[in-house]
Amino acid sequence: MKRIVIAVLMCLSLVATASAADVKLGYVDLQKALTTSVAGQSAKAKMDSEIKAIEDDVKKRESDLRALQESLQKQAALLSADARQEKELDFKQQVKDHQRFVKDKQEEMRGKEMSYTQQILRDLGAQVVELSKKESITMMFEKSQLVYAVDAIDYTDALIKAYDAVYKDSHK
Repeated sequence: MKRIVIAVLMCLSLVATASAADVKLGYVDLQKALTTSVAGQSAKAKMDSEIKAIEDDVKKRESDLRALQESLQKQAALLSADARQEKELDFKQQVKDHQRFVKDKQEEMRGKEMSYTQQILRDLGAQVVELSKKESITMMFEKSQLVYAVDAIDYTDALIKAYDAVYKDSHK
């Protein structure tokens, strides 16, 4: 009986060894692909441009608020109590409107950044599948989830190259 169990275990270990030889592993650094791909750089440039325009608008609004505040301070002694109070309320409302504007624009930019990022990651995911099929990779991992891996199974550069080619073709 012992001999049969040992023989079965040996056969199973040989089968496991044979199938393990067919396994090909790889990994990609999606963060690197996101930031260095043409699509990632294009999205960053769009975001930077929009943020610059918003910052310019915010600076202008803040400058206008400072000028209004200075004007209010200069006129405070000349105005009646009711007129001064009305102007102060108007100023406070403009400050609140400005704060709301800034908050809304920050949320809008976060949403756009998330949208760009999600789209690029979806596209990269599709490219990972294509690359894995092309290279006969059994399992592809994300670098941030690995404790250790040799550079020989890093397919990040190949992923970026493939994704850039597809992105450039679709954005001609």
